[in-house]
Amino acid sequence: MLLNERSSSEINDTQQKILDAAIGCVTQWGVAKTSLNDIAKAAGVTRPTVYSYFSNRDEVIKAALLQSGITFATRLLAHIDQYHSAQDRLLEAIAFGIEHLPDEPYLAVLTRADLSGYISEDALNDANGQQILLALFQEIFRAQPIADEELLEVIELSTRMTLSLLIITGPVARGPEELRAFLRRRVLPAVNFSSPPNGR
Repeated sequence: MLLNERSSSEINDTQQKILDAAIGCVTQWGVAKTSLNDIAKAAGVTRPTVYSYFSNRDEVIKAALLQSGITFATRLLAHIDQYHSAQDRLLEAIAFGIEHLPDEPYLAVLTRADLSGYISEDALNDANGQQILLALFQEIFRAQPIADEELLEVIELSTRMTLSLLIITGPVARGPEELRAFLRRRVLPAVNFSSPPNGR
């Protein structure tokens, strides 16, 4: 179990409709033009019903992103489980995020410019988001001792790099193998993993 957060089974149908509607509205109109009324209408519920679960529009959006983050992290953990070294697990975790986050129905909105405030403020500072990242990276380093302070720095650096590679289009288009070679050469050394001479 990744976290003690609310699982999908603990979110009732009405809450799920609201979360789905929030992301649908943001995807269609953007954050600035999405109101709580829009979300309620799209969900087929009343505004007071939304308020019975969430305090405001931003809380709805953050809850939807959090739920998706937990689901995605679970899939990511299943992917990296086939790798044994912390080095390979970290590389694959970053590559998996870069390759698959843009295709997630909810998390694809992370690349929207008008959500930059949510990302810059909450990606590393939101308590729930921190729990997800901590659980994920503890699993990455499960077979390699690492001090808590160093782990937190690795989490910060890896998250910043992943978000940057997701949001900012680079000068070079890289396929799966090229992406992994790039991460091995440039990212792994930054977290005290030396890159092999051949850069593979």
